[in-house]
Amino acid sequence: MNTTLWIQLLGIIFGLGMIYFTFVKYKRKELRKQEFLMWQLCWSILIMIAIIPSILDPIIAPLNFYRRLDFFVVIGFFILLGLGFYNYSLMKKVERKVEILVRKDAIRKEEEKKE
Repeated sequence: MNTTLWIQLLGIIFGLGMIYFTFVKYKRKELRKQEFLMWQLCWSILIMIAIIPSILDPIIAPLNFYRRLDFFVVIGFFILLGLGFYNYSLMKKVERKVEILVRKDAIRKEEEKKE
């Protein structure tokens, strides 16, 4: 078996595993129906690309990538940077909310002591 076949097999196994985990999260009501459908579509596209990688040739050729893997590395890097920034901004928002709650609680406790 050549390397490409192994990568395809791993992509299919990963996609099927993620479809299962997404379904489990949906059944536990941790995902809404729209989120569930969106993730199922993403995992299905991943599996299709793993099975038939030539689907991407019309996208990859004009961008002058020599190999499909180069394209995935670049796209993956962009996605990770975007997710990292999104995660950071969410963390900052939660941090501000916690700070406001802690201040309000501290003021409330101080007022209760005075009474």
